[in-house]
Amino acid sequence: MLGFRVYEPSDDTYLLLDALAADLAVLRAALPGVVLELGSGSGCVITGLAQILARGGVVRADLLGAVRPGTVDVLLFNPPYVPTSEEEAASGQAERDISAAWAGGPDGRVVVDRLLPDLGRLLSARGVFYLLGVRENRPDELAAQVEAQHGMRAELIAERRAQNERLFVMRFSRSQPASA
Repeated sequence: MLGFRVYEPSDDTYLLLDALAADLAVLRAALPGVVLELGSGSGCVITGLAQILARGGVVRADLLGAVRPGTVDVLLFNPPYVPTSEEEAASGQAERDISAAWAGGPDGRVVVDRLLPDLGRLLSARGVFYLLGVRENRPDELAAQVEAQHGMRAELIAERRAQNERLFVMRFSRSQPASA
């Protein structure tokens, strides 16, 4: 055992995989050279996409630590999105506890909100960003924020109810994507 635990793939993982499979035409049209999944957990999503796109490689780093600006063609993120107390989110991150995989702070956006200001500079000119979340994360607000900050278009591409959660996947792109 390596001394850490990984959140097992669950309904959210499979929703993101299903959304990527349904969006395959857009992904292939992007001709991605760099595909990055933040917070990859079990590695199931990035591994599945690497198999579909016939490419792969893994880099482990803090949220944005190893990313060169303007190089990411496809960015995937299944962040800790569950609304929790600030204390639970901070404790999970600090202690590298399994709760860091889900504890997202008061509105489930503590980690997402760390990423959003840098999103535009990370993506290449043809870059697309896929974000998984729950309704409590306020997807309409997320879409408006990314459009205002980076001029990117947001599209809700998948939704699913899983137990008590209403999951969604949004695609953000700089331009109108090719229809799937």
